[in-house]
Amino acid sequence: MLNKERIRLMTKLAAYEQGEGKEYMPMSRFYRRDYIGFQMIKTLFYSTIAFGILFLLTFLYQMESFLESMYQMDMQEYIVGVLVKYIIFVAVYQVIARFVYSRRYRKGHKSLKLYFNRLKKVEKLYEREETLLPIDDWEE
Repeated sequence: MLNKERIRLMTKLAAYEQGEGKEYMPMSRFYRRDYIGFQMIKTLFYSTIAFGILFLLTFLYQMESFLESMYQMDMQEYIVGVLVKYIIFVAVYQVIARFVYSRRYRKGHKSLKLYFNRLKKVEKLYEREETLLPIDDWEE
């Protein structure tokens, strides 16, 4: 005999796993601090690449004026200026990443909690069915 409540719950679980769960399931393997830390390391790597590309494009765009004033400028001051801009750029991205990934983890954790509660309900429904069915009916 089919249990409509169990089928409904299993359908919701399958839909979650195929949709929203793909994003949140990997989160369940991490503690909050570890997840956010890992994402911030990734953000550091990608923001460094982004800064490098932006710096290169800006340098290429202003190459003529740079080459004209290269002998009159203090290179150490120029390099320090670029490093300060890099640090500010990365710091801003890290703050944004911390906010975004903290929020995403909270939302995902809440969603996963609902998912695991539904899994427990399905498990209880299976256990209840097994206790209600006589052993002879299991072979069919």
